[in-house]
Amino acid sequence: MPCPFLKETRVKYCQSASVRKMIPLASSGCADEKCASPDHASCTVYRAQNGAAEAGPVCPYLQESLMQYCGAAPVAKFVPYSESLLSRCGNNSHRYCELYLGLARPQEAPEEVDGLPVPGWLDYSRNHMWLDLTDDGVCHVGIDAFLARALGKVDRISYVGSKGARRPMAVVTTGNCDLQILFPNAMMVTGCNLYLRADPARLTADPFVGGWLFEGTPLPETTESLLGAATAPGWMAQEVRRANEFLQQEVVSAHAGAVGALAADGGMFAEGLAQHLDREQLLGFFEEFFAPDISRTVKREP
Repeated sequence: MPCPFLKETRVKYCQSASVRKMIPLASSGCADEKCASPDHASCTVYRAQNGAAEAGPVCPYLQESLMQYCGAAPVAKFVPYSESLLSRCGNNSHRYCELYLGLARPQEAPEEVDGLPVPGWLDYSRNHMWLDLTDDGVCHVGIDAFLARALGKVDRISYVGSKGARRPMAVVTTGNCDLQILFPNAMMVTGCNLYLRADPARLTADPFVGGWLFEGTPLPETTESLLGAATAPGWMAQEVRRANEFLQQEVVSAHAGAVGALAADGGMFAEGLAQHLDREQLLGFFEEFFAPDISRTVKREP
């Protein structure tokens, strides 16, 4: 489904001009236009071609074309109709576009588990990443609310690797610790969310929309071992309980004074847990809940 802000218009332009200026036909003047009259013979650009094309009632270098542009952008940038179909404007990827998100929030309210949103239109890996695979063959990957809550404040995000068929990975820096976030299945990566480099806080503040990490197209193995809408809420509830038990056993038992910092209302661990753990504790927690290989223990369900 294309973006609702994607518009189209016919434009005209000079094929020989050094700078191609697109002029929408609806806004162009016709009465005294030099290009569309015999007066084009006096145009310096036409004369510079030294008679390469025969003169006529209309300049032979005047071209028309169908273009598309973003109606939400402050300045219209015209894109050839055929090329726009290859961009995110022409498919469901527009749902992650910054301009679109600034004007529309169309997604339904997701189901919550212990206060954590678990959108039913996504699939989840057991290391707390999500996959959004749409009917038009475009996919996006990000972190879920559980991982976002555990991270809290993020200082920096770096992307590892280039485009192509691979398991997409990013490195998140929080405090003095670098943590690897790896989607467990390979996909054909075509891009990453560069906005997060300038504003890494969006990764945890809006993990399911503005905080997405990677985009691309699926491979046969991309959806392997993922949890669907039927099983994800139950799994998330188990993860919340397991996290509290882990923290009690591994952290609180060793440091009784940490109970207040790690506990939160309703039994949920404190937001920004990463800031309350020392380096060794944080790495142990990450290994237990966010290591990529644990995703392969469960088959994908609808």
